[in-house]
Amino acid sequence: MKILALRGENLASLQQPFEIDFAHGRLGEAGLFAITGKTGAGKSTLLDAICLALYDRIPRLQSNKKNDAEIGRDDDASRIKANDVRSILSRGKAEGYAEVDFVANDGSHWRAHWHVRRARGKADGRIQASEQWLENLETAQRFAGKKTELQAEMERLVGLSFEQFRRAVMLPQGDFAAFLKAGADERASLLERMTGGEIYGRLSVAAYERARGEKQQLELIQDKLGDIALLSDEDKQALDTQTTALKQQVEQIDAQLQVFKQHQQSIKAGATLAERVDQAAAQQLVAKQQKEAAAPRYTQLTLIEQAQPAQGDFSLLQQAQQQISKVAEAFRIAQANLSREAEQHNASNLQVNRVAAAVKTAEQQWADIEPKLKESAQLDEQISGLREQLSKQEAERQLQSQRQQEQQQKSLALEQQQQGLVQQQTQLTQYFTQQQSFKRIAEQASSVEDNVRQYLAAHRINSGLRSESRQITQDLNDHGQRQTQLAQQSLDLNSQKQVCEHQRQAFDLDRLEAAQQQERGQYTAKQQWRDQLRQGLSGLKEWQSLLRQYDKAAAEQQRAMLAQTSAEQRIAVLKPNILTLSVQHKEVEALLQQSRAVMKLEDYRAELSADEACPLCGSYDHPYAEDNPVVEGLLQTQQARLAELSNQWQEAEAEVKHLTQQCLSEQQRQMALETEVASLKTQIAQLSEQYSPVFTALDVDGDNNLSPNTESQAIDLLAMAWQQQIEQTDETLKQLQRDGELRQRDIHQGRQLDVELQRIQQALNVLTEQQHGLAQQLTQWQSRLQSIEEQQAVQSAILNDRALALTEQYGSEAWLAQLKQHGEEAFFTQLRANVEEYLTNQKALEAADKQLADLAPQLAEQQGQVRTVLQRVAEIDKLVSSLVSEIEQRWQVRIALIGEDSLQDLEAKQKQALHTQQTDLEQALQHQRLSGEAMAGAEAALTSVKQQQAEANQALEQQQTSWAAWLEKFALGHDEMVSLLSKGGVWLEQEREALKRIELALAAANTVLAERELAVVEHLPTIELAKQWLSDHDINFEQVGNTEKIAVVAAWLEQKAELDEQIFQGRQRLAQAKQAELQSGELTAQLKDQQVTTELWLQMSELIGSATGNKFRTLAQGLTLQQLVVLANEHLQELAPRYALQPVPNSPLALQVVDHDMGDEVRSVESLSGGESFLVSLALALALASLAADTRQLGSLFIDEGFGTLDPDSLEMALACLDALQADGRQIGVISHVGTLVERIGVQVAVEAQGGGRSQIQVRG
Repeated sequence: MKILALRGENLASLQQPFEIDFAHGRLGEAGLFAITGKTGAGKSTLLDAICLALYDRIPRLQSNKKNDAEIGRDDDASRIKANDVRSILSRGKAEGYAEVDFVANDGSHWRAHWHVRRARGKADGRIQASEQWLENLETAQRFAGKKTELQAEMERLVGLSFEQFRRAVMLPQGDFAAFLKAGADERASLLERMTGGEIYGRLSVAAYERARGEKQQLELIQDKLGDIALLSDEDKQALDTQTTALKQQVEQIDAQLQVFKQHQQSIKAGATLAERVDQAAAQQLVAKQQKEAAAPRYTQLTLIEQAQPAQGDFSLLQQAQQQISKVAEAFRIAQANLSREAEQHNASNLQVNRVAAAVKTAEQQWADIEPKLKESAQLDEQISGLREQLSKQEAERQLQSQRQQEQQQKSLALEQQQQGLVQQQTQLTQYFTQQQSFKRIAEQASSVEDNVRQYLAAHRINSGLRSESRQITQDLNDHGQRQTQLAQQSLDLNSQKQVCEHQRQAFDLDRLEAAQQQERGQYTAKQQWRDQLRQGLSGLKEWQSLLRQYDKAAAEQQRAMLAQTSAEQRIAVLKPNILTLSVQHKEVEALLQQSRAVMKLEDYRAELSADEACPLCGSYDHPYAEDNPVVEGLLQTQQARLAELSNQWQEAEAEVKHLTQQCLSEQQRQMALETEVASLKTQIAQLSEQYSPVFTALDVDGDNNLSPNTESQAIDLLAMAWQQQIEQTDETLKQLQRDGELRQRDIHQGRQLDVELQRIQQALNVLTEQQHGLAQQLTQWQSRLQSIEEQQAVQSAILNDRALALTEQYGSEAWLAQLKQHGEEAFFTQLRANVEEYLTNQKALEAADKQLADLAPQLAEQQGQVRTVLQRVAEIDKLVSSLVSEIEQRWQVRIALIGEDSLQDLEAKQKQALHTQQTDLEQALQHQRLSGEAMAGAEAALTSVKQQQAEANQALEQQQTSWAAWLEKFALGHDEMVSLLSKGGVWLEQEREALKRIELALAAANTVLAERELAVVEHLPTIELAKQWLSDHDINFEQVGNTEKIAVVAAWLEQKAELDEQIFQGRQRLAQAKQAELQSGELTAQLKDQQVTTELWLQMSELIGSATGNKFRTLAQGLTLQQLVVLANEHLQELAPRYALQPVPNSPLALQVVDHDMGDEVRSVESLSGGESFLVSLALALALASLAADTRQLGSLFIDEGFGTLDPDSLEMALACLDALQADGRQIGVISHVGTLVERIGVQVAVEAQGGGRSQIQVRG
């Protein structure tokens, strides 16, 4: 993987768009380049931009909860968390981006883009979610997928995760500098963070927690198993016997209660029958009274039936009277319509004359104004042209006025700029006169700063060496006490070892394990025999089930044959009845059709309307349209008879059809049952053959000759025998299991003693190693004290040399006084500020001189442009005045013709008035024509109504004569006759049915009364028998209905409840015992499995587990450190051949240095100077890159600050090593402030601060 280019905009201080091409130009040719700039200029932002584009993450913003506070002002609604990568967006900017072109591991070229923006493109908008995309530069296709999928594809192309990329490409040698000088705990934490080894600590804690959890689970199962209580076989047998006896007692009591309930029901039934006799007698009396009360209704029904022939003449009379009323109303309406139409016709004639006069007036007005409109149109066109010229001139004048203001402002700005430059030139000249003595320091600022840093470093090293010397002296004093403690611990452990060995001799593990193995074989054989018994018993139960199914199917087959025979007999009976019903149905249907033919006009009655005349008689009254009692009564009777015969016929045919289908269904059912019976026989034979090997294996004595014809009773006996064998085998298995558990407990105790002995031996080994370590440490301390004295001499020489150089540069020892007064950080800050101020003022003076020289001709030119613009404005003002005068003259002429109204509005108004009058005239003529036609129609309607009135009077006289004849015949008045005829056919039929129901109700009441009296007589013997039984048991006959008050029955119920409770308790104890046996078996199996699992995890916890995770973490980090040291020594051969790293024996996380120039003397890493520490940390950083990824695939490396502590020779050696790396095809970027290093590296990416928190990027060299 190699980075080709980097682009970005609005990232922290890098607000201007920038692009760095690493593959072409000077950077592509050089391979090794420096990234320079002041502190805070934005050098690290370039590395952040690379990580953003590739991984949407920034190395210095860690994703943890410690940095989740929201930052921003109190009133800022768009505050984000401190560790949010979007915070890199420059303040006051609406959007920013980072983009990287790179070569993937497979050689393809890609572009990764990261982008962030604010809402609505405004700088104060809420910041939005970041966006990221990936594009193949060769195919111009973008990767399609979600953000997580894009990150996975990015890691595949780069070949590194973010953590690996951060360690392998951006070398964190600053972490290794701290790593070298840290203590054991801090060194472990740093190594874990740099190598990503956090998982080992988590695995150690997980192993410890899992072992503790499994142990707790084992103890829980053991506790549960101890809490289970089991019943003996004698107890279970006694419970079964007791339960059986109690059931027999309950059955006896149930029998007594059942007899009592039967007699109780008999007595209740006798009372009910007596009540029913009384109800029937009351119903008979009511029926008689209803028939006597209905006598007048019989008389009225006879009279109404005799008067029905007069119904037709009465209806015609009503129609004639209604027709007279309708014709009179129609005559009145026709006269009113004729009068109204005549008035409307006269009004329309007057309207036509008025509108015609208005049309002539409008035509004359249009002829007068048309010439004036044409002349005014010509004037409007001329005025419009002049106004357009005026608008152009005014726009030109406004433009020239604006140019005048702009030119005057520019001239004034140039004058003010000239004055400011002159003032700045004067101030800078005075500054340089005052700072003449600082000139030499400013020109050698980098050298001065290097000398001060070296002076301070030597001073710090000397202080550290003195502190270390004091600490070693103190450690030597404590050394003897530590040796005494270790010797005492060794004696204690040897004593514990002897005790454990004595206890271990009591357990012969080989003998116990052999016995355990033999008993497991017996247990397995018994289990197999029990499984065979269970399999055979399962086969027998399945055989029994098939036999029961076979018997049931045979019975069903016999019932189906009987049902088919019964259905065939019923069909033979129904077929003659169907033939008789068919003949009767045809006769009634023919009679009904004949009646309908006689009354064929009835079909037209439904079409008559109340407002239209009858097409046959011309009458407007239709009395028979809905009700014709005589005819409808006859037809209804015939239709009811026909419907009754149809129902009987259809029911008979439906029953025959149903029985026929039933015969077919029963035949099919018989066939299916025959098939089922044959199938069951086959299944029994197959089952016998399937279980034949099992039955043979179980038939040890040869007595069980099972075959498909074996009877069910023999199978039941065999099943009971096998069930008993299964129970006996289960008991044997339980005994074997208990013996095995006791033996396994002894084995476990012996193994625990072995583990304890092993632990004690390991502790003794550790104590021995610690004693050797103390002896070796004593030697190292003595060597270290001698080395400290030598290093103090070297650092004192460096201290004196740098002090002399600084005194020469400053010309006095003022630098030392400032350093002591202000301290290191303030001294450097003040020095850089003074140097920067001096150089900035020097550049400002040169710029001011140049700007003053360039400003004079610009000012003269600007003043000439102002004068030209003033002349053009005066010319435009004169032309505008002339145009305004000419427009006013033409406008006055136009007002004299038509006024100030709009020409189009005036013309449209006149035309609209003329058109409106013409339209009104056309409408008036149309209305005149329509009103004349309406008046003629009204006259014709009046003539027709007069003719209808004469015809209606004649018809009324005829109907009144016929009605008078009917009244005379029956000797009744008009109202009495109308009352009789008001009862229609429906009422007559309902009345007949009502009277018939009264007669039927009386007959039914007589029948019911006779039947109920007979039932009372038949039930008397049953009541006598119940009374005798109650008397024998001392039960009062009167209290039979209230069971709760009968002492004998209450005692029976109470005794039964007590027995049921005892039976329930017995069953409950048996069920609990069975459940306990099942639970005990399950817990025993669980205990065995849990013991194996617990032992496994306890061993795992013993090897790597710990509550804090330190055990496995320390082991893994020690191995990682060894590999890291091997790779680091390869780079030290090039960077500093004098030194080599190696782990400290018996201290896996401690490091020491081998000094080859001092006869391979072993030195502490704290004894290294600043430059030596940097070289070693650089070697470790390069080694970490080799661990994180195969560095031969990495074409780009970035190394952060740290070269300032090297002397010239060491710096040259480090650069030579970097040159060797870039010679292999890698591109290496070095971030540094060291002037010598920047000069040594020919190409630099300079990040220059512009002030105001902004920077720009330039490639130099």
